[in-house]
Amino acid sequence: MVLRKTVLLSALVSSLSAFSQEIWINQLGYSTGGVKRIQVAGGNSKSFSLVDEKTGKKVFEGRLGKQAYWDLSGDNVQTADFSSFAKEGTYRIKVGDKRSHPFQIARKGVYDELNQWVIKAFYLWRASTPIEAKYATFKGTSFARAMGHPDTAVYWNAPATNGGMANYVEHKLSSPKGWYDAGDYNKYTVNAGYSCEFLGMLYEMYPEFYQQLELNIPESGNGVPDLLDELKWELDWLLTMQDEDGGVFFKLTTKAFSRFVMPEFDLNDRYMIGKSTTSALNFAAALAMAARLYKPYEAQFPGYSGKALSAAKKAFEWARQHPYVPFANPRDVTTGGYTDTSYVDEFQMAATELLVTTKDARYAQYVDLDALFNTPTWPYVATMHLLQLQLHSRELEGLVDVKKVERQFVKLADSLYTAHHQCVGLIPIDVFRWGSNCEVAGAGCIAGIAYRVTGDKKYLGMAVDCFDYLLGRNATGYCFVSGFGSKSPKNLHDRRCEADGIAEPLPGYLCGGPNAGARIDCGEERYSKFPARSYFDAKCSYSTNEIAVNWNAPMALLTGLIVNEIDR
Repeated sequence: MVLRKTVLLSALVSSLSAFSQEIWINQLGYSTGGVKRIQVAGGNSKSFSLVDEKTGKKVFEGRLGKQAYWDLSGDNVQTADFSSFAKEGTYRIKVGDKRSHPFQIARKGVYDELNQWVIKAFYLWRASTPIEAKYATFKGTSFARAMGHPDTAVYWNAPATNGGMANYVEHKLSSPKGWYDAGDYNKYTVNAGYSCEFLGMLYEMYPEFYQQLELNIPESGNGVPDLLDELKWELDWLLTMQDEDGGVFFKLTTKAFSRFVMPEFDLNDRYMIGKSTTSALNFAAALAMAARLYKPYEAQFPGYSGKALSAAKKAFEWARQHPYVPFANPRDVTTGGYTDTSYVDEFQMAATELLVTTKDARYAQYVDLDALFNTPTWPYVATMHLLQLQLHSRELEGLVDVKKVERQFVKLADSLYTAHHQCVGLIPIDVFRWGSNCEVAGAGCIAGIAYRVTGDKKYLGMAVDCFDYLLGRNATGYCFVSGFGSKSPKNLHDRRCEADGIAEPLPGYLCGGPNAGARIDCGEERYSKFPARSYFDAKCSYSTNEIAVNWNAPMALLTGLIVNEIDR
């Protein structure tokens, strides 16, 4: 920890003088054939120039747009487009005497390392296994660690005690594997199911690409795509969370959040707690998808596809018989509650996955094409079923109204595009909530899929703008993915990052981002009064600087979209 907090003043001054935070760019760079937009805050220049980093020579000059005030950041902002410039190299933007971070322009490969590590981040999240240096070394730094949380002997909490005093059954169950949920060491079924949906969707959209993508994980070379191997680590754990009656336990947790220690030193008892309608349906969706993802790999995983489908059906039937069962922590448990008392959208998502996998018309009755669709988040997943209906529409002729599916999907994409187009900051959100970066990533995913469906490049431009925002073109000056860009989070709210004694944070993690609604964790004075700037790079800032599987999963999908639609 001492190493993390030690900063040489001269190095800091040098770093800060190297670029201007008033020039907002994608700090990784741009593909030669893609949209290239920047924004400039606080000035009123008429032009900008592109300067070659090696020679210092000006290679391009363009016009800056008119100023527009972004009330969410408190800035007068100008936007410029230099998409016409396509020469490969490393450059900076210059406006007057101000210079941007350096960035790359290349024909392909600009985002390859990012694409790998936003998925490798899930490997680093693995429970019940050591993380080995040969798989976990990034830019010369090893993030190896010992095994934590074998979870082969966890207590069971009788479901009837939800919300009351715990009644822990003495016999112990085994529930190994899975990913840690966020900056803590617990594992939650709802967040797991939601995250698996994004990663499975990514694979189904670009199977040939991800069949070839090597992630360098322990399973690499086993004849199964690495993305599916990583996903299976979570699915294997999910299968252990199903009770004999088909219901699914809500979480595997300690009674309270652990101290900031490495996983192997968190030796508190762990408990399998509660059953709920939402946990059963998120489980059903993920396992129904798994049934079709792993069917081609029967030789490597005999019977796995059938086991997944059987478990999904059983969980869905349990939810059908128990349609309004909420989850509440027992009184002696204070870890995450993931409170959600609306279940219609989860029924839609789970039924759609079962419909796509089985083509059984009985599941079509849960499809609702008149639902309210918006950017998906873990408690509101109606849009997930619309996305899957759209992506699998050719297979569903005669089972659903596929023309209406497309109309409703394009309507959603258009509403988000309008919000994006009207926003000075070029993102389709006007409220910065907990996990605002996840909402930007999710909206970018919808835009990217809309481009695939319609071919309309306005949607691709919106997807790129969302991507660029997350990688540095924003009012905070941060690239929000750890380990990438010139300025990215160094002090994630994560127990491993704080306890490992390594100066650099674990790489590939999308932090929560600006949050106007929760500023008490580090003290309100630490946060900007402007919502789009309300971010603080500190361990204490769980409201803005924590990481979570449900934020990395849409970031992985958005990155995969950009790589496959632009950077190939």
